[in-house]
Amino acid sequence: MDVSQKFDGLRSEIEDRFAEEIVALRRDIHREPELGFDTKKTAQKVLAALDGLPLEVETGIAENGIVATLHGEGEGPTVALRADMDALPIREETGLPFASEAEGKMHACGHDGHTSMLVGAAHALSQDSVRGRLNGTVKFVFQPAEEGGGGGRVMVEEGVAEGVDSIFALHLWPGLPFGTVATKAGPIMAAADGFEMEIRGSGGHGAMPHLTADAVVIAAQVVTALQTVVSREVDPVEPAVLTIGEIGAGTAFNIIPEKARIGGTVRTLNADLRERMPERIEEVARGVAQGMRGDVRLDYNFSYPVTLNDVRAAERALGVAGDLFGEGSVLELRNPSMGGEDFAFFLEKVPGAFVWLGVGEEVSGLHTPRFAFDEEILPRGSALLAALALESLSR
Repeated sequence: MDVSQKFDGLRSEIEDRFAEEIVALRRDIHREPELGFDTKKTAQKVLAALDGLPLEVETGIAENGIVATLHGEGEGPTVALRADMDALPIREETGLPFASEAEGKMHACGHDGHTSMLVGAAHALSQDSVRGRLNGTVKFVFQPAEEGGGGGRVMVEEGVAEGVDSIFALHLWPGLPFGTVATKAGPIMAAADGFEMEIRGSGGHGAMPHLTADAVVIAAQVVTALQTVVSREVDPVEPAVLTIGEIGAGTAFNIIPEKARIGGTVRTLNADLRERMPERIEEVARGVAQGMRGDVRLDYNFSYPVTLNDVRAAERALGVAGDLFGEGSVLELRNPSMGGEDFAFFLEKVPGAFVWLGVGEEVSGLHTPRFAFDEEILPRGSALLAALALESLSR
């Protein structure tokens, strides 16, 4: 049996035997979204769905994370497959019959799909007919707190990446044709850092601005000036983003406040540029503020590093997807996304690949209240994850 035939059988088995369970689990998770590390209910659903499989299960990793280990029949390396479990603080507007029942919380980034796809892969690989072809070990990693909490970093710190030879993760991706598998060698997602800045002036009566150092006006000038950090200080061919997403000040319309606050995010692909950004942001902001009789205080947070795919792992992912779905369903990306992903922490320790799985070009974007996808993608994702493990342990 050649590789293509082997994968065809795996795909049909998942679609025929496990598709309904995968979809049902996704809907169950979607109804009860949980944020950050507080994914206890989601973890319980995962454990129930894995019950009865020949797995060694560890719980309580990064608070509510799970690592389930499957030993193949032969000796060999260890491959890990990772899915994230947490939701977002967004009020859902999809109108789905299984919409979120938790006010102000929603699976708006597909993590409910990622988790159910990985459970489906665990079921497929645990079947005797497939497990017997695994020359090594598979670790199924269910991670909390991807959305800004750094759950990936915590899982790595707690030893999840130790002894792992390669690792893969899927992310459902709007904007790509349905069923398209896309990735690339090298950077696929940017480093995602954040900052808060307090702008200090001196307050007073709204009718007497000359007696104050208006923190609101200073903040407005700082926001404008910070745009030049990218547009005039970064090489035009070097990708970088600086976005101010928060601004606030004041308590009344006729009072000039003493302080204002802005918050933003910085996205880079170059490590040296990433290290330089806090200093230039602070210097530009302070120069503007002091010129207007104020000052600033910067709190800068290095959050997620660049998601850097290993060359061989990315090639393997594209090759497996082509064998599984046909070459017309495979896309080697030309450019990375400037979004961030904490799977990057795993890829700093283990060679692997982060892979996008298209859910359609007309689907509402990630992190929006109307994000929803055709659930027929779920067994396809399970098949791809399972095939990646099988190929990694068949060499």
